[in-house]
Amino acid sequence: MPHLILKGPTDFSSAVIGIDAEARRWGRAVLKTEGWWIRSDAGALLFEGVIVEFSRALHPLALVAPHHGDTSVRLWPYIDIERTHAVQRWLALIATDLQSGGAGTLKKTNIPDEILDGVGLK
Repeated sequence: MPHLILKGPTDFSSAVIGIDAEARRWGRAVLKTEGWWIRSDAGALLFEGVIVEFSRALHPLALVAPHHGDTSVRLWPYIDIERTHAVQRWLALIATDLQSGGAGTLKKTNIPDEILDGVGLK
């Protein structure tokens, strides 16, 4: 499962300030974060996305939650979604947006470097 781990805990209430809801082009794909929700105890975030590639729309959900003292950004595990390069790029964009809202630096990921190129992850 594609994921990114950001160093340290994240104040989710502050970090969502950096979320960009504009559609972004990446090659032939268009990536957009449609909306996000903070869990009632402010302990996690859920993001809804729309990824259009080759005239086909995918609707991924991403979960941002604490993970062993750090913060994980990963696909919601309870839906079956294609893990295309565009979907992985969308996860990286969420992590970058969270960093602009105060989340920590990238600690580790299993997403290939060519997908992360130009995203602006620290």
